[in-house]
Amino acid sequence: MGTKGGGGGEAAQARADELARQQRVRQGTKNINTLFDTQFNDGFFDKQRDAYVNYATPQLDDQRADANKELIFAMDRGGQLDGSARASLAGELQKKYNLQRQKIQDDALNYGTQARNNVEDARAGLIATLNATGDAEGAVNSALTRASALSQPAAYSPLSSLFADFTNTLGTQAAAERAYAATGQGATYSTGWFGPRAGS
Repeated sequence: MGTKGGGGGEAAQARADELARQQRVRQGTKNINTLFDTQFNDGFFDKQRDAYVNYATPQLDDQRADANKELIFAMDRGGQLDGSARASLAGELQKKYNLQRQKIQDDALNYGTQARNNVEDARAGLIATLNATGDAEGAVNSALTRASALSQPAAYSPLSSLFADFTNTLGTQAAAERAYAATGQGATYSTGWFGPRAGS
């Protein structure tokens, strides 16, 4: 009889312990969600997106200005500064600029999405650990640490030479057309931008 009573007491204690553990898990989960939902809202992710746009756009604008200078110098050397060739090449440069500007917007959206995914992965991991351990206090402390790390600004890489192909083409074509004008050889295709057209 005493053995049965002891067994019943152990079972009751196990049930009570499990109920207490479940309560700690519920409270810990609530605390984690409150922390994450308060700190990582739509405004946070919008800022992540905007931060990249603000980082990359000035670089794009500077590189475009440099490419435009290269275009002006090249057209001036070819005596085409006021010609239709400059307008054609300026239009090509603008098209490349617009494509790169759209890419910045797309990349910024990806940064915002990645930040959101990182937050949700961290939340899921913390709650999974909480469910496994039942340690609500430890889970909340870990959540504070993770939230602090997730709040740090992303590290961006500087933009590469976005208009290098455009400016390199200017130089290559100019050299080829000058060689053609001087010798009648060397330019496989003469645009007439930097020297006389073939056959002129």
